[in-house]
Amino acid sequence: MRWSRVGWPAVGYVSLEDVEGYPEHLARLVSDAPPSVAALASVTWNEARVQSWRTEQAGRHGDAGIDATPTHTVHAAFVIRNDEVLDTPDGLWRRWNHARVSLRFDRAVLDPSDTDALDLLGGDVHVSRGELAHVDADVWELRLLVSPTGELAVHFRDVVIEVRPVDEEDWSGLEARPAHGWHGPVPDGWVEWATPAVRAAAHGDVGGLSLALDGIGTDPAGIDEVDPRWGFAPLHAAVWFDNRGTTEALLERGAALDVQDAEGRTALDLARERGSRRAEELLLAAYDAG
Repeated sequence: MRWSRVGWPAVGYVSLEDVEGYPEHLARLVSDAPPSVAALASVTWNEARVQSWRTEQAGRHGDAGIDATPTHTVHAAFVIRNDEVLDTPDGLWRRWNHARVSLRFDRAVLDPSDTDALDLLGGDVHVSRGELAHVDADVWELRLLVSPTGELAVHFRDVVIEVRPVDEEDWSGLEARPAHGWHGPVPDGWVEWATPAVRAAAHGDVGGLSLALDGIGTDPAGIDEVDPRWGFAPLHAAVWFDNRGTTEALLERGAALDVQDAEGRTALDLARERGSRRAEELLLAAYDAG
């Protein structure tokens, strides 16, 4: 995915909140974008949960033929919440506001294209961050960092948005759904205490991984460096959570396939143990190429 119009790194994930000028960027979106896109830009995504997700193939984008990118109509509903601080005669009070954001993206392209509804509807799944960018003349991109499943980007031309208030039970009830099956960063907790490279690899944060390995703002991390506390190298963490983006990025950078974790397992061992099918496919291809 590209953030080329504002000069950010051409590939990977970079949080708008980490870039100087984000408030101005958001203000321009709200004032200059079509009304439905401006409404989408105002959504607070942190801790949002996916209530429903359905896609319908709509056609193909680009040159006609077998290589044209398939487009979809995406129907999705999120339950979001934000906190409100009230200044009352009795002091400051904090309360949560909850809302259901119903979306329909038309002529949309998904990345990764094989995103399945079950990747988004588990009780252990929530949105960590969400950002909106203008990426082409009439194309917008909503990029979500979803824990523990990784990144999801929706390129779209048209969006219909509806926001309705809901009770807190609507939000907490989604948490009670069966877990996706991974023991992800939020329930496990260990990822938040890992080294930056391992943490980014586990979250599926390609941009954060690049920053850690390239040493932007700090000393560069070794690509095969094992976290001394948790016993994982970045590739182990990416494979553990079946994050295709960070697994692919590490392999392209030359991560060693034979590095073992603290229990003597290679990345391929972990992929098979965890049932990480996307990561296993990439690893097998790397073994064949080597």
